[in-house]
Amino acid sequence: MENTNSVDIYKLFLENIPYPVWIQDIDTKIIFINDHYENLYNIKYSDIIGKKTIEVLHKEKADIYNRQLEETLTTKKVTTSESLIKGLYFRAYVFPILDKNHEVQGVAGIVMDINEKKQRQLELIHQKNILRTIIDTLPESIFYKDENSRYLGYNKAFLDNFKSLHKCDSLDENSLLEKTDLDLMYEKHKAMDFYKQDKKILRTKKSISFENSYTHYKGHTVTEESIKTPIIDDYGNVSGIVGISRDITQQKNLEEKLRYLSEIDVLTNLYNRNSFEEKIKKLNKEKYHPLGIIMGDVNGLKLINDTLGHLEGDKLLRSISNVLKSSCSKSGYVFRWGGDEFIILIPNADELKCDNLIKKISNDCKEYDYQYMQLSISLSAVVKNNVDEDIYECIKKVEEKVYRHKLLDNKSIKSSIMDSLLKSLEEKNLETREHAQRVTEYALALGERLNFKISELDELILVATLHDIGKIGISEDILLKTDPLTNDEFEIMKSHTEKGYRIINASSQLDTVAKSVLTHHERWDGKGYPLGLKEEEIPLLSRIINIADSFDVMTNNRPYKSAMSKDEAIKELNRCAGTQFDPTLVKYFIEYIINDIEV
Repeated sequence: MENTNSVDIYKLFLENIPYPVWIQDIDTKIIFINDHYENLYNIKYSDIIGKKTIEVLHKEKADIYNRQLEETLTTKKVTTSESLIKGLYFRAYVFPILDKNHEVQGVAGIVMDINEKKQRQLELIHQKNILRTIIDTLPESIFYKDENSRYLGYNKAFLDNFKSLHKCDSLDENSLLEKTDLDLMYEKHKAMDFYKQDKKILRTKKSISFENSYTHYKGHTVTEESIKTPIIDDYGNVSGIVGISRDITQQKNLEEKLRYLSEIDVLTNLYNRNSFEEKIKKLNKEKYHPLGIIMGDVNGLKLINDTLGHLEGDKLLRSISNVLKSSCSKSGYVFRWGGDEFIILIPNADELKCDNLIKKISNDCKEYDYQYMQLSISLSAVVKNNVDEDIYECIKKVEEKVYRHKLLDNKSIKSSIMDSLLKSLEEKNLETREHAQRVTEYALALGERLNFKISELDELILVATLHDIGKIGISEDILLKTDPLTNDEFEIMKSHTEKGYRIINASSQLDTVAKSVLTHHERWDGKGYPLGLKEEEIPLLSRIINIADSFDVMTNNRPYKSAMSKDEAIKELNRCAGTQFDPTLVKYFIEYIINDIEV
C-alpha cells in the first residue's frame, strides 16, 4: 500500500508539473505524458502509449526529435531543441534516465514556453539588424576597436574604403577582425601614428579629432576627417574605441579652389589685390627690407578693347601677365592691382635692382610674340627702406611716377600701336598698303582741286591711310570671301567704320580724322551707313574718300570681283553721282582721271 501511494505521488508530481512532460522506455516507446503535453500537442494519452515517436509525430518533426534523442542516448547528457508550435516558441529538454550504474533506462523530456524570451531575442536581433543596416548605409567609415587597438567591428563603408585604398578586393567582411593598423596598413609610419593616438585616448579617456591625408594606390591624395571616442562603462573603465571617418577630399579641394579664387586673379593667374594685403603683412619685416615696389600700367588696352573687343583685351592682359611672371619669377611677387595696373614686390631690393628688373621686363615685352602689336607697359619704382614707412604712401608715390612716365611716352607708344595695327591689317589683306597709297593719291588730287590748306591735306592723307583700319576687327573669312556676303556678314563688314572711329579716337586727338573715317561710307542720298547722313551733312573729307576708295575698288581685282576698265569705272561714277556720290566732286574727279592718270 505504501509503494502504491509513492507511485501515485510520483505520477501526481509529473501531472502537476506546469510544463509538458513525457517519458520513454529503453526502446524509446512512450510510457507517459502529462496533461500539459496532451494539450500542447493535441494528443490523447491512450492514443500514443506504447508507440514510438515516428508513429506519433509527422516524419519531419519525428526525424528532428530522433536525432536529438540519439544524441541524448549517445552522450548521456541533456540536449535541447527549439520549435514553433501554434505560433509560439518552445524549448524541449531531453535527458537520459540513468540507474546507479550510470546505465540508460529510458529518456524523459520537458517542454518550456520560451515565447516571450524568444520574442525579445528576435526583437533585439531585428533592432540589431536595423542598426547594422543603418550603419552600413552611412557613407562615413565607422569602426570599433578593443583596448589593444584590434578591430572588433566596422561598417561596409570602412571595409570598402580599406579595400579601395589598399587594392585588396579579395577581403571579406571578417578579414580585418582581431587585427591592428600595424598589421593592415602598408604605410607603417601612419599606422604607428594611429596606434599612438589610440593609446592616448585609452589613457586620457578623451576624444581626438584630426585630419589625415594619404596617397591612394592609384596616385591621388585622399583626405579624411576623423574622430575617435573612448568607450567608457558605468565604472569609468575604458573597454575600447569607436571611430568615425569621412572623406573630405572634395571639400578640401573646394576649399583650396575658393582659397585660390580669393587670392588669385582669375584672368591673369597672378596674385590679386586681396592677397596683396596678406603678402605685405609677411614682407613688412626688417629681413625683407629694403622692399622694392614696382608699378606698371599697360599701354594700348583701351585701343585693343575698342578695336578688337574685350576678349582680345583680355588676351593682351594675359600676355603682359605672362611676361611679368616670367621676368619676376626669381625676384618677387606680381599682383594685378586694377584693370590694367600691376604691382611687383621685390624683397631686399634697392633702386638699382628695381631699375634692372624694369629694363628686363621692357626687353621681354619686345621679344614677346603678341599678334597685334608690340607689348608695352609703363613702369616705375620706389623703395620702402624700413618697416615704419606706410606701404600705401609708397604706392601713392609710385602711382604718380607711373602717370608722369605714361604722359611722356604716350605719343610714341600710340604711334607704335597704330603702326602695329596697320601692319596686322596688311597681314590680313595683302593689298591694304597699295590700296591706301592709291586712295591717298586720288584724294590728294581732289583736295588740291578744292584748294585745301596744308593742314587739311594732312588730315586728308590720314583719313585715306586709316580709312580701313577698322577692318582689323573683321574676320579674314569675311574680308577675303569670294562669294557674295550674307546679310549678317555684310552687317559685320559695315561695322569697320565704327571700329576705325574708335581706334583713332583711342590713339589720338584727331577728331576730324576719326569722324571722316566713321562716315566714309555715307551716301549723298542718305542711304549709306552707319549714320544715314546725306548731302553736305557728310564731312567733305568723307565724301572725297568715298569716291577715291570706290574708284580704286572698281579698277583693281578683289577676291569677289574682277577689275573694271577706266572707262567702265567713269560710267559707274557718273551713274552714281547724286545718289552715292557728291555730284560736284565726281565731276572734278573724272576730270582728274581723264587728264592726269593712266589706269
